[in-house]
Amino acid sequence: MTEGLEILGKEVFDTLFIDWRIMAVTAVISIILFLVGIYIQLDKWGRGIPEGATKPTGAWGALKLIISKIFEKGIGHALEVLVLDVLFQRRTYRRRKLEWFMHILIFWGWIGLLVLTIVAAAAEFAGPFLFNQDHTYFVGVWTSLELPNDIFGYMLVAGIVIAIARRLFFKGKDVQARNADIDWILIIGLLIVVTTGFYAQTIRETAGVTTPVVERALISTYEATAPGFFNNMTVMFHEIFTLLFCVAYLPFSKYFHMITAPLTILVNHGGE
Repeated sequence: MTEGLEILGKEVFDTLFIDWRIMAVTAVISIILFLVGIYIQLDKWGRGIPEGATKPTGAWGALKLIISKIFEKGIGHALEVLVLDVLFQRRTYRRRKLEWFMHILIFWGWIGLLVLTIVAAAAEFAGPFLFNQDHTYFVGVWTSLELPNDIFGYMLVAGIVIAIARRLFFKGKDVQARNADIDWILIIGLLIVVTTGFYAQTIRETAGVTTPVVERALISTYEATAPGFFNNMTVMFHEIFTLLFCVAYLPFSKYFHMITAPLTILVNHGGE
């Protein structure tokens, strides 16, 4: 067994099931691509600002304009729109109940898993740096997050199933969605994320992640034959694919509407 990453004499990332170097490189690449994508989108919006406007054009001008419009009617109004129209999607509920339910499942499922991932990552550092504990602190946090992880995961799966059903069986406007390849890329990508995620969770549990002492397994120590090799590679695939699809790919896809739609609602102060 090899060691995790040492920072200021403390060891972190010693409870992962793939090499932290692979994760670090993938994470850095994903974040860079995400930021580049955000800049490209903001710059595109900035070029649409009318000539002679009081705000500067370009990415920075678009960002300043978005922020000023969101808080144009005060922080209180912005928070009201954020809670009712963004987090609970009041306007969609009034129009189409099934679509609202689907969006709530996907939106909250995705947000919930994101928050829990951040909490788990923070626990990697909190154990050695804040509480002077080894990796067993992270194991305890990870164990406590298993149930909410499952709940948010099933919410995301249910939302994806409804989305697929709407595109296959519903008439009317949804007929056009059947031929939208980018929609199917989004749905299939999310399905891969949650499916491999549940399987990776099972592998972690059977590998002993809930035991008092957890040793970190690297690629070099994986079993050379199936099923062990396949299982470990599945965990690695899940972690890397999730980073690339849910972070790096986000600003370049229709998936980006999970950011642009709330921004549009906030800029327009809710509306009807």
